[in-house]
Amino acid sequence: MVGLRRLLERAALLLALAGGQVAAEPVALGPEAMRQLAAEAIEAGQPELALPITAALLDRDAEDGAALLLRARALRDSGRYDEAADAARAAWGLSETGATRHLSALAMAQALASSQRRTRAQWWLRRAVHHAPTPEMRRRAIEDFRYVQARNPWSTEFSFSIAPRSNVNNGSARSATRLYDLPLDFRLDGSAQALSGTEVAGGANTRYRLSESRLHRTDLLLRAHYRTYRLSSEARSKAPNAKGSDFAFGSLAASFAHEARRDAESPPWWVAASAGQTWYGGDPYTRFLQLSGTQNWTLGSRTGANLSVTAEGQQGLGGTPDSRSLRVGAGVTRVLDGGSRLRLGLAATASRSDAASREFDRIEASARLSLARPVLSMDLNMGFTIAEDHFPQAVFGTGSRTDSEIALEITADLPAIEYHGFIPSLTLRAARTDSNLGLHDTEEVGLQLGWRSAF
Repeated sequence: MVGLRRLLERAALLLALAGGQVAAEPVALGPEAMRQLAAEAIEAGQPELALPITAALLDRDAEDGAALLLRARALRDSGRYDEAADAARAAWGLSETGATRHLSALAMAQALASSQRRTRAQWWLRRAVHHAPTPEMRRRAIEDFRYVQARNPWSTEFSFSIAPRSNVNNGSARSATRLYDLPLDFRLDGSAQALSGTEVAGGANTRYRLSESRLHRTDLLLRAHYRTYRLSSEARSKAPNAKGSDFAFGSLAASFAHEARRDAESPPWWVAASAGQTWYGGDPYTRFLQLSGTQNWTLGSRTGANLSVTAEGQQGLGGTPDSRSLRVGAGVTRVLDGGSRLRLGLAATASRSDAASREFDRIEASARLSLARPVLSMDLNMGFTIAEDHFPQAVFGTGSRTDSEIALEITADLPAIEYHGFIPSLTLRAARTDSNLGLHDTEEVGLQLGWRSAF
């Protein structure tokens, strides 16, 4: 109380001076003392006392960055959020060091978050993280980001990647093959063979949280993704009439998702319903409706398991046949000694259609290992998948068709190269399919460069 009383007395004296009253004795109060007094007023919960002090400082020097930061805080604490954001933006414009940019970005984020503009606040908190002058200040800014993120009903993520690929069209690894069991080798058209090129992909996922409690969350989601290709000179020579956009693929989907748990200690289960459309080569390809659900279990302090079921119906567009499918998957995740995480999965899919090309059964097994410790400053995770597809009737054969697939994927995140909370991610993928019909033998190698959020 004594400290607050002295603060009020000092503030009253300053206001009297600012108002032109004559003191009994000469009083000198320099800019630094005024800034200190404004800071004390804010910390004491008296922002209305800090406002005239910061106004006097800015009348003296309109480019007083410290005064602008103090004024932004005082305006925010007074509920004047737009004015607080203006002051913080002005301080940002005057900032010349990482420390002052950090403080200005924090002030802007606080003003925006207080006025419920949390998505913009998250962007400014990313700036605060980027310019944090010490590890501790960076840690606190990340905590602030996660706090705002958890309370923001809107969440939007953007993705972008570039990947040189050896087989952009899922073409055959062969240049000639036998068809319908005839004792002749048919030369494949260039566009039916594997074409190399560069994939450019982008997407956006937006979520709006309809409701949330300690035991549930309900969301609306909108997802849009598109990838296209630029063919290599070798591919253009092999298939001169083909363009990379002939193999472009896009999708747009809206989903309703609900996640819940019995109590705070139990693992969650979730269900989702999605509807959307896909495009291939720029033309409408399918419309789809999908229902899915997942149940999780805890099998000890370091082991978890899940079971998922997905049912999907596709309406073909532009001559594409209709199909319906059911997928059942199960997985076990184990935290190993040292903190690395191993996941094993098994899944089976049944697809039914009047078209032979879309009627098949598939079974696949997968393993993924995420290392707990960096290797050469890289966070590594790697996956391995084997699968077999069985088609009762081959399109270009007299009997059934069986494809055996194997794929290896290694992803390296590079946290040392961070920009505003985003880090580059490199993924090397190699895959091969061996079929009893040579037409469907495929090989692919690709290296993908993308960006992801570090927190």
